[in-house]
Amino acid sequence: MKMAKKLLAVVLTGVMAVSMLTGCAGISSRRVADELQGMLKAVNDKATVKAADDDLANKAAKVAKDEHGALKTGDTLKNDVKTELTKGNKLGDSYIWFACFTTKDVNKTVKAQNIAKAMMTTDNQGAKIDTNKAINKDAVKVGNKSGDDIKAGNNFELSMKEFKVGDANYVMIVVTCKAQVKAAG
Repeated sequence: MKMAKKLLAVVLTGVMAVSMLTGCAGISSRRVADELQGMLKAVNDKATVKAADDDLANKAAKVAKDEHGALKTGDTLKNDVKTELTKGNKLGDSYIWFACFTTKDVNKTVKAQNIAKAMMTTDNQGAKIDTNKAINKDAVKVGNKSGDDIKAGNNFELSMKEFKVGDANYVMIVVTCKAQVKAAG
């Protein structure tokens, strides 16, 4: 009986270790996702943000450096990230937003605020999730609907990857959300 309990404990420990290493988001990503969810709930009370693995952010971070190892900026960075993340139209039914910034003196709340700025806009009527800020806004489709006929859904996924450029530490955050057809009326 003692041997069976020990064996069970070893097996359980192994299963837990493997589950932690296979595609699960890190604690830091989950904390930023929680912060972002709170911010998005202010404009969409049904919004949820799930921390996904770092695959998308890792792909975006790989194209964030130029051939000399310097960080790309502006439209060059935006276009290269868009090209990388939309290869093969894998995310053709999802909006994609991203933010890339230095991590010096940046906590989870500031990280969430930076990605929220890349996703939201404010006008006279208040804040809203802005699909026009998505890097692939013109390519998103739901069936045969696109443009003003669709909107961001309620379920967002956050992918986050820290990387270095020279001596500086940066973070790449990518958020995706499946589009949905707007309700009539």
